[in-house]
Amino acid sequence: MPPAPLRLQKHGGIFTAVNPSDWLRHWRHPNHLMLAVPWPGFFGLIAAGYLLLNLLFALLYWLDPHGIAGVAGETTSFLEAFFFSVQTLGSIGYGAFHPSSLFTHLVVTVESLLGLIVIALTTGMAFSRFSRSTARILFSEVATVHDYDGQPTLMFRLANERRKTILEATVQAYLAIDERTTEGHRMRRLHPLALNRDRSPLFLLTWTLMHPINDRSPLRGRTARDLAAGEAEILVSFRGIDETLERPIYAHHNYPISRVLFGQAFVDMMQAEDDEGQRFESANFNRTHLCPSIEPS
Repeated sequence: MPPAPLRLQKHGGIFTAVNPSDWLRHWRHPNHLMLAVPWPGFFGLIAAGYLLLNLLFALLYWLDPHGIAGVAGETTSFLEAFFFSVQTLGSIGYGAFHPSSLFTHLVVTVESLLGLIVIALTTGMAFSRFSRSTARILFSEVATVHDYDGQPTLMFRLANERRKTILEATVQAYLAIDERTTEGHRMRRLHPLALNRDRSPLFLLTWTLMHPINDRSPLRGRTARDLAAGEAEILVSFRGIDETLERPIYAHHNYPISRVLFGQAFVDMMQAEDDEGQRFESANFNRTHLCPSIEPS
């Protein structure tokens, strides 16, 4: 039987395969699943697993109606078996319920061992989630193209939301666009965009990235209409080292061509004052103004 066809969906400027049954692959990699889901999903999965595990052992205890001593009736009810499982799995041991048969003792032994493993795994996964470093890098809402030093230049901004130093920050930018080969094959291609400064030893506040549209630029010779026809997007990736945690951090963003403003420039974030020097205006991070521009041609 041939494999089911895959739907393609554009994600971050690149086409990726989308299959309705792809969520099943996460269950083959539970560690990845527990790290990837949001916190509500993480706690929900932990609660669901805890409930199902206790229900399973409750069924085992229920198979021996006289295996648990201290129950209210002559035989063990399913509810009593469930709460006995909760006490055993958590090593609570109130003393009211206790095993009274060999079968129940064996099940208690297995559940106690499994409880140690479950607690260790849950603690490890929770610690891994808490200890993960997140970038908290803010990208400007738009990119701009305008003249800079007499040359058309693509610009966009980054901001460090945590205001804590990021070491060895590196930014890479690409043009993602649909193109056709000489033979007529359609391909989604990535063209690197050289930046005037793509590295910074220390990144604390903001950073304006610039790509000059010169003879070596893949934007050279492409009009805004050409870029729109090719569904062009500007892809940006960021990486650096968190100074506090001493761990690498990553972030990425994409600008559809509709978010690239030709003839616009970012408002300066450094505002001059009288005798006190300059003032940093974070409110200007996304603000733009009209500026003469030479459209790529």
